[in-house]
Amino acid sequence: MDEEKEFRNRAERRGLPIIREESHKMLVDIVSRLQPRNILEIGTAVGYSGMLMLEASKEAHLLTIEHDDYKVKEARANFESAGFGDRATVVLEDCDYYVSMLALDDENAGKFDFIFLDGPKAQYIKMLESLLILTKHGGTILVDNVLFRGFVRGDKSEMPRRYKTIVKRLEMFLDAVEHHPAIEKYTLHNIEDGMLEIIVK
Repeated sequence: MDEEKEFRNRAERRGLPIIREESHKMLVDIVSRLQPRNILEIGTAVGYSGMLMLEASKEAHLLTIEHDDYKVKEARANFESAGFGDRATVVLEDCDYYVSMLALDDENAGKFDFIFLDGPKAQYIKMLESLLILTKHGGTILVDNVLFRGFVRGDKSEMPRRYKTIVKRLEMFLDAVEHHPAIEKYTLHNIEDGMLEIIVK
């Protein structure tokens, strides 16, 4: 749609983090197929991927978490202007902390049909157990940027030292997913920066 393209163009001109085009297509395809009712997103930015999901699943409600106050304000305004204000709840909070607090409440166990994880990469491994608790049986967790510029499980000979911790923790995350008893299956999609599709038992 024209509005979507204009939103993407404006965000890219400002250097804002939004989902890449192939990953965008995969996200929309999966949400369109699954038609989830309750979606959790970690990493709102300015709301672009959230709007894609709400457009793809007309009955869905989105709970999305962002730690940056400026982005939260902009995302809320964007959801309102796009007509999603009553279907999107934007929370200003540290992602890892908020996800762990959600998981501690038994009422939230299995609450979400679909989770899109696109927050702080170094915290993926810390959030995994909580996210598995929050996902319903047979639900899906889609994780963006798991290959992090090709350094995760790739050639590290030219990797800047500042990426060392992120890459190490993402590799720990992938190892944990591969061997986790609560995971039915997973698929690593080698597109752009890597997307991991997880199906929960």
